[in-house]
Order: sequence, then structure tokens, then C-alpha cells
Amino acid sequence: MENRIRFTTAAQVAEAFPEVADDLGDIPEGASPLDHLATLMDDENPMPALTFAALALPKREAVWWGCLCVRGCGASGPAIDEGLRLTEAWVRSPEEAERRAAGEFAEQEYFEGPGAWIAFAAFTTSGSLAPAGLQSVPPGPELSGRAVATAILLAAEDDDPLARLAKLRSALESAKDFASGADGTGPWKSLTVEAAPRSAAAG
Repeated sequence: MENRIRFTTAAQVAEAFPEVADDLGDIPEGASPLDHLATLMDDENPMPALTFAALALPKREAVWWGCLCVRGCGASGPAIDEGLRLTEAWVRSPEEAERRAAGEFAEQEYFEGPGAWIAFAAFTTSGSLAPAGLQSVPPGPELSGRAVATAILLAAEDDDPLARLAKLRSALESAKDFASGADGTGPWKSLTVEAAPRSAAAG
């Protein structure tokens, strides 16, 4: 299977995203991205691992993985379902119209909940943050990855701390699985949730 990670070393990830380099943990010289991700997975704070995984992947693939995780966590509701629908439409056809539709939805939802954040992740992969026709305002290179991580963190919320931990662990195992070229759904199959994950690239 083809490795989807676009960097050879973990240090290259930090170098590519200097705005968040300090949030990605201490990176040993020569450590591979998957090795560093495994180290971050042992941290009590899941955000560095989620962010690192999202930034290590190409942007479209990171958003795709984020959709898998939101579904895998069992997060559902009208706003979440619509956010996923629009985001998966962009994953299948990453064109400007789909990107804009995802961004408009995130704004309409006031950036609340995993549906809005995964849609915002798609919107910030490229193009401009400004309305169409106005001077271009390119998104920061780290913005999409951070939005993916935020969407997953929100989707994993649970009154039961052990259930939340299991969802976050599955999300990170899914990142390793997906980054290695698999479909990313394997780690979710042992987690009992209401909504089964599916490939965002599926029709």
C-alpha cells in the first residue's frame, strides 16, 4: 500500500508549519512521521497528535481522514450530517464551488460543532478566505490541519471519559492506518458507535 504521508521525517512537518511547530512536541532527529505520531499518542493531551497527523497528510487526505473520524466517533445530528455531506462532496470533487459551499456552511453554523469544523477544514485547504470577488486572503498553511483536529476533538466528546478516550485512540490509530495507505476504517470496527465510518471518497 502507498504511504500517504508527504514528509520523510517528522521534523519536516514542523518546519513546514512554523506557526504550530511548538505544539507538535519535541521531535527527535531523524524520527519518521509515524514514529513521532506514536510518541504523541501517549500524551494526555490529544490535540498535538491529532494536529500532527492532519498536517503530515496532504490536505485533501487529511480532510478525508477527518470525515472518517467524525463518522467513526458516532457524532450525528442535522448540522453534523450536513457538514459531512458538504465536506465529502469537496473530497470527491475538490473544486472551488464545493470549497465555497463548505465554508459558507461553517460560517452559517458560527463554527460550532464538528460538522462546521470539518467543513471549515475543507474551505481552508486552498483559495481565499475572503468572499468571492474581493481581494484574495489566503489561509495559513496550518489552518486546515488544525480545523481537522478540532472537528475530531469535538466529535469525540462524551460524558463517559473512557468512551472519549477510546474514540480519540481509535482516531489516532485510524490516522496510522490511513497514512499507511489503508482506508482508515479498521480501528473503528472494534468501537461500538451509532454511525459506521465510510470512505469520504466513496460515491
